[in-house]
Amino acid sequence: MTITPRVTRSLSASLLMMVVLALAACSVVRLAYNQADHLAYWQLNRAFDFNDEQSVKVKGAIRQWFQWHRRTQLPVYVPFLVRAEKEALAPVSPALACERRTELEGWGRKAIDHAVPAMADLVLSLSPDQIKHLEKHQAKTNDDFRDDYLEDSVEDRNEAAAKFVIKVAEIFYGRLDTAQRDHVKSEIAALPLNAQNVLEERQVYQREFVQLIRKLSAQKATQAQAQQALRELFQQFFDPPKEPLRSQRLQWIAAGCKLTSSLHQKTTHEQKEKAAQRLRDWESDLRILNKQAT
Repeated sequence: MTITPRVTRSLSASLLMMVVLALAACSVVRLAYNQADHLAYWQLNRAFDFNDEQSVKVKGAIRQWFQWHRRTQLPVYVPFLVRAEKEALAPVSPALACERRTELEGWGRKAIDHAVPAMADLVLSLSPDQIKHLEKHQAKTNDDFRDDYLEDSVEDRNEAAAKFVIKVAEIFYGRLDTAQRDHVKSEIAALPLNAQNVLEERQVYQREFVQLIRKLSAQKATQAQAQQALRELFQQFFDPPKEPLRSQRLQWIAAGCKLTSSLHQKTTHEQKEKAAQRLRDWESDLRILNKQAT
């Protein structure tokens, strides 16, 4: 699984779910997934401040999305985890890390695309006050990001990014030793991106999303028009159409794959075994969750 310091947020319940799975211990994965619809609603409500009618519709849409996801997507994840378990015991090249990252991104694209009709309904129902609420929410999350990752000194910023990567790595490998932690820190310092790049990119997409909502409202867009506009926006997020964003994204992805590979090479046999066991536990939990599909 590719480790990258890139921190992004999405309106997609799929990505929220993936964060829950990634950060939860295996003993609570099933509980976390079964509660992920509530987490998704809570996050969206924080962003938009739903009225009563919107709340009912959004809760129903999220519930339907997770029913689809449990039934059709969890079975896709299981063979991925079976492969990843075996791969965790062997060297992982940057090319293989990028190949697996592409698979994960494909899941995200499909999950977002399936959510677009419900998202279009929501976007078309937003009032001017709710759009302003969204902008304030975006500003608050950006301030939180600055507090976490944009300290005054470059050294402190690199340290914060390294802590994030180490935290994710230790979910799989267990505690990293001093040499491994130092390796992460040196790799982070050499990356072609930093927290300021991440913040600037996310602000671009935040502005574009708000502008799109206002444009659709002013045009009194149809559901079909809103869906098309949202899909175009998400496509731009995954595949920036213009330079230098396109080249930057490719460079950042390659750097993340290299970091994943180099850290894996530094792990011990026992740590690789721990990672394989973690993936094996997740595979078991996903099989059980899939059997619970209604």
